Amino acid sequence: MFRELSTIEQERKALGLSQKELARMAGVSQSLISKIERGRLVPSYDIAVRIFQALERAKVRSGCTKASEVMTTPVISVRPDDPLSRAISLMTEKGISQLPVISGGKALGSVTEEGILKKMSEISMDTPVREVMESLFPIVPPEASIQVVRDLLTSYPAVLVQEHGKIIGIITKSDLLKQIGSSRC
Repeated sequence: MFRELSTIEQERKALGLSQKELARMAGVSQSLISKIERGRLVPSYDIAVRIFQALERAKVRSGCTKASEVMTTPVISVRPDDPLSRAISLMTEKGISQLPVISGGKALGSVTEEGILKKMSEISMDTPVREVMESLFPIVPPEASIQVVRDLLTSYPAVLVQEHGKIIGIITKSDLLKQIGSSRC
């Protein structure tokens, strides 16, 4: 998920950074930051990534709420060979609408209520999860800012948190809504 260039100025100001400070952190010139913020220049992908990474580092240093602070653990998941009945049981028992598909600590895809409903006429309760599996939820590190997670949740039903190659948490829209008023940045 990509953030809009138009958010750079807002994020920079929210962090109390000057254009010069952001430029130094990203390894670019202050005039380049100014031109991007005014919409007079569209930077290369590499430059945009460097600017957004600099903003993320500043957020971590400023004490913004991190993914690890709002994630739910343990992650309720299914394996690719599990029958669909297991996924449906977990969703109804736990009151959740999506599940990551995980094998050996590695995320492979997802199962959602919506996806199951779309394929209802083609599947049975014995159908392996892998046959209804959808695309993988986005994955972020534990130190990712709440803003990055929020941006991802506008397009995906959940975000996974991964550390050292292993899924350690999940964040849903519901988890984020619980944080209203207490999250920073």
